[in-house]
Amino acid sequence: MTITPIPRRGLYTTDPDERLRPGTPDRPWELWLTGPGALLPMPDLATALMAAAEHNAHSVDLDDGSPLQPVSYAVVLQHGYAWRREGAARSGAGTAVPFLCWTAKCSVCGNTAGEDDEFLPHYDSADAAAADAIDREWHELADGRLICDQDDQAHDDARAQAHPQDDAPEQPDENQLSLL
Repeated sequence: MTITPIPRRGLYTTDPDERLRPGTPDRPWELWLTGPGALLPMPDLATALMAAAEHNAHSVDLDDGSPLQPVSYAVVLQHGYAWRREGAARSGAGTAVPFLCWTAKCSVCGNTAGEDDEFLPHYDSADAAAADAIDREWHELADGRLICDQDDQAHDDARAQAHPQDDAPEQPDENQLSLL
């Protein structure tokens, strides 16, 4: 599988000619809502940051996972440009770096392995996530799909596919002599 990176929009580029300026240069503080493309004037930085946090939290809460759902972010703008704090938020704080992690989902019902735990487990690889699910007594089909431990007909049928040799009579080995 080939993954093609999406080109960046240039909100924080250092080259002024390539820097995106979605806001109004005359306004010291604005809130840019990327989905509808709305610009809301803000009286100061603190108000803009609180409004952005509230909008982004509501957007996450309303997201139902549909690919047709519009994506909308609130970005604080200073004189039309995206605002960025100089330095770390607090001493010892680093910059968040996106990281791909894996969880195991049941191919019958969509339950996630460990969803009843206090924290949902995430793993560095798909194999590690599958191994954790199998440790939780999930079943793995020959094609790699996972089946959780729920007890209903759909799950029982899927588990029967995972272990068909359990029901089949044992076949003698042709190299083995039968006892008389």
